[in-house]
Amino acid sequence: MAGVLEQYTDLETKTKTKDNNGIFMNRFSEALERINNIDWSISGSVDVPSNMALIQEYIRRAALLITSYDLKSPYPFFKASHAIGHDVDLDLTEKCPELAKLTNSFMKGTCEAYLEWVFLIDSGNEIALKFNDLYEPLIRLIERGGTVRRRHGDIIAGGYVFPLANADYMSKQKPIDISDEGLTAWVNQ
Repeated sequence: MAGVLEQYTDLETKTKTKDNNGIFMNRFSEALERINNIDWSISGSVDVPSNMALIQEYIRRAALLITSYDLKSPYPFFKASHAIGHDVDLDLTEKCPELAKLTNSFMKGTCEAYLEWVFLIDSGNEIALKFNDLYEPLIRLIERGGTVRRRHGDIIAGGYVFPLANADYMSKQKPIDISDEGLTAWVNQ
């Protein structure tokens, strides 16, 4: 398992934000800004094939976290901060007023889970630091106007149906490049 965990950490280290002195910036402020900049008017209206790549990559990351720490948590969509024993109350309705208006529980819950996770990263939580971009694929999905549906154990996004495999199996899958180029390549494979 250590090799898989190192592979995940190496992949994600490339995306951390540093200032000009090489010091990691306050990611929570950046995350708040990111959520507040989402165009909620397109929310759930863009159903492109690359959405499934984002979902699969998130599920792989969630599975790796769950299996690495033997977490007892709903799979695959969950608040990782709660799963590792932290109850974070950030009063997000004041910081992100649009979240309070959302009726889509998947999108609202994902944004809240993301912000709570980033808060733990900034506080120096070892697990959150190791899995610093756990929610990146889902936030990219939401930013792009995508959504996910579940039906009878399957996950549906971008015109694809993905049978939800167990966490052990998913934790051993290869990472999916979720850059714009990587998503284009995934669709064209």
